[in-house]
Amino acid sequence: MTARGFCMTIGSKTDRSAVFRLVTIFSSGFGAATLSLWALTLTQAGTLNVLDVNATTAIIAGLAALAGAGCAHAFFIGSDEATKAYEEALETDPLTGLLSRIGLERRIAELSSKEGNGPRKFDRLVLVSVEIDALRDINDAHGQEFGDRVLQTIGERLRRMVGTLGPVARIGGSEFTLAVRVNRDNRELPQMMAAITDEIARPIASTSGNVPIFSVSGLAEVNPGEPEIKKLLQRTRLARATARASGLGSWAIYHPEMAETDRYRKWIETELGQAIGKNEFELVYQPQVDTTNGETVGYEALLRWEHREKGAIPPAEFITVAEKCGLINQIGSWVLRQACVDARYFTSGEKIAVNVSPKQMEQDDFVDTLAAILRAQAVDPARIEIEITENVLIHDQRKIREQFEQIRALGCSIAIDDFGTGYSNLNYLSDLPFSKLKLDQSFVSRIEDRKNGGALVSTIVNLARALDVDVLAEGVETENQMVMLNAAGCTLMQGYYFGKPVALQRQQTLAA
Repeated sequence: MTARGFCMTIGSKTDRSAVFRLVTIFSSGFGAATLSLWALTLTQAGTLNVLDVNATTAIIAGLAALAGAGCAHAFFIGSDEATKAYEEALETDPLTGLLSRIGLERRIAELSSKEGNGPRKFDRLVLVSVEIDALRDINDAHGQEFGDRVLQTIGERLRRMVGTLGPVARIGGSEFTLAVRVNRDNRELPQMMAAITDEIARPIASTSGNVPIFSVSGLAEVNPGEPEIKKLLQRTRLARATARASGLGSWAIYHPEMAETDRYRKWIETELGQAIGKNEFELVYQPQVDTTNGETVGYEALLRWEHREKGAIPPAEFITVAEKCGLINQIGSWVLRQACVDARYFTSGEKIAVNVSPKQMEQDDFVDTLAAILRAQAVDPARIEIEITENVLIHDQRKIREQFEQIRALGCSIAIDDFGTGYSNLNYLSDLPFSKLKLDQSFVSRIEDRKNGGALVSTIVNLARALDVDVLAEGVETENQMVMLNAAGCTLMQGYYFGKPVALQRQQTLAA
């Protein structure tokens, strides 16, 4: 039943109850009034004596009481039906027809009170919170109507997958929640989450092409006697925050240490606002090498945070926080500016690669900011390479294409970072003006262990050649990896085998 049909059903039930009450009250009152007039007429005509009047009065009073009881019965029956319809409306999400948060809370309370039976008696009940990524961007790019259709489609996919195994709800915005019973041997749960993630990730067609959908999930076990939905949802969100740090399409199960992690994130958010002013950020540079001749062709600028009290804080711990709290634009601008300042200490043939967050790319003035920094530091734009992570491609395709063209018009080159992590649409890639693919280090680390590792790299190299772009492999740590990459056709590399990231001695060039 659709949300509209559901609401119409509720309305019809309520309307019928009101009409039923009015008809019953009117007919009962009319009947009592008619009896009274009849008795009065008979008395005035002398047909009834005093005893008859008393008897008639008693009859009328009894009938009036019955009429009043009928009225009360009609009223309360109608009220019950209206209340039931109102409760059903509260327990249903009007957009998707799934349960609402209120409906989910009731179902969780029911499920957690059941101990189970048969072969699944000792199974665990797990609450799964799924957040659809970048829904706001989807709405901005394709319109609110398409955004609603995305939510309805995802809701239907989840409902179809879960079936009768448990409740499925949309509890607000882009957050869906479901509850299922799974085995305790930890084999069924990963399979279930892989299936859910894959099903959600299937693109949804729009007027401008297929739109990829990505999600992040957090899980929490529902223990008997602990059905409070607020606490359970808080746990799933903590788990989801942990999963997000691992990238889109990830999921994590709540454990108590995540509460400490959440407090740590909040501390980082507070300290980040002061880090630039207190000169706690620094750029280090890792060489990029052409293995055909052993020459260094460029360096990647990598951000480091040396906290005044806590010491070194890894980028993996603060970049995600900076993106979430809105500080990434300020930090990203500092990185761009410092890299342009440092470019003068490198030889003219060496490029400086600078990472740019997708959140920075979302800003309408990003290209203007980049152009202003290049002018202020009087650096040749051809020496600056903008590295953009692959998942930026899930956003507004038209806007991303325009930004790429504007960046190239400035004279900067563009590299697609972390290529191969699962977000690229090859048809879309072929339409973008970039000059390099950076092969994710996860491919490099497995190239020695997988029989088809070399063939996979060869395929990517051939793809790059077809697109007329270079390929650079990240995370090369051994000579054997270098040899296998060369055999696959990849000659540009970066990693500890060639050199660790080092701080710049600004009194001399690194090449000296």
